[in-house]
Amino acid sequence: MKPRVAVVLSGFGVVPRGAETMLAELLPRLEDRFDLHVYSRSGQGPGGVARPAIPRSALERLYLATSWGRKVLDTLYLDPIHVEWTSHLLFSLPALLRGRYQVIWHETGFWGGLLLSAVRRLTGARLLDYTHSNHPGWEIPFARRRPDILVTANPQLAETVRAEVPGLRVEVVAQGVDGELFRPGADVLNLETARPVALFVGALSPEKRPDLALEAAAMSGMSIVVAGSGPLAGEIDALAASTLGLDRYRRLEIDRQDLPQLYAAADVVILSSPLESGALAILEAMACNRPVVTAADGIRRELVGDAGVLVEEQTAIAYATGLTEALNGNWGDRPRQRALTYSLDRQAQRFGDLIADLAGEPLP
Repeated sequence: MKPRVAVVLSGFGVVPRGAETMLAELLPRLEDRFDLHVYSRSGQGPGGVARPAIPRSALERLYLATSWGRKVLDTLYLDPIHVEWTSHLLFSLPALLRGRYQVIWHETGFWGGLLLSAVRRLTGARLLDYTHSNHPGWEIPFARRRPDILVTANPQLAETVRAEVPGLRVEVVAQGVDGELFRPGADVLNLETARPVALFVGALSPEKRPDLALEAAAMSGMSIVVAGSGPLAGEIDALAASTLGLDRYRRLEIDRQDLPQLYAAADVVILSSPLESGALAILEAMACNRPVVTAADGIRRELVGDAGVLVEEQTAIAYATGLTEALNGNWGDRPRQRALTYSLDRQAQRFGDLIADLAGEPLP
């Protein structure tokens, strides 16, 4: 009998990026080993269980209205994503308590970690949490809820958490990319913008710094295509109108299966957020053999190596210099070869082994 595993992520099947995308790729590779039950707003995924939540999108404009309001809500862990996570978990708790789960794999934030600690005491379920941020100030309070295993893609963050939360089991699992889906040779999407083109893929939210990517493109003389949506969409459109003009800017939303065509159409891919621990868009772009420009932190140095441009200073002019360097570089097939060292199957195997260990199952 396969171990019963609950996977709790409110945005699964709703949010087409980040943690939700990672799970959408990993879970089909784990179904043979585990009896999976995905708790989300959508009810999608293996053994899908739909539960409502207060959606983050309903609160984002209010949250962004004043800087002091953001600071207060952040301090209390009542920012929009925490409200969504916590409300979803509250609706999910009765089924989680009845479900006889051996492992609960969750991304539920500060209050969710506290609630699930109580579930662990009542049911004996073991907890696995995965960090999607690169920021110790964000992740260490979550780690202090003491899941049975905390997983990160960032070795430096792992060392920091181990030092701050002694005795916590912290495991490093490298990000993986689907090299069959993301590969050179895809049909090129018509971007309807002047060449050369930089591409930004991600949510239009403050931590992603889309404004930095836009300003860098303007300084470098490049056009930019922004693939994403979010609370800053209006501000980004207005900034583009004032700095780039209509012929050098386009914003769109695109299905995941069409992303290879989008990467194929870009000359350079820019990821201007310094906070993400895995940064899947980096590996996707590199697997399509596109050079990337991103922050020069520890995890990105490891991911990118010499197959892209790493930016030390988080300023528009530094990123503009990086875009120019990437555009003029002779990259050959280095980006793709580098990306292929990060196997999605290997990532799934590592997660599967950690879950089996928590469930008390022998490894295959």
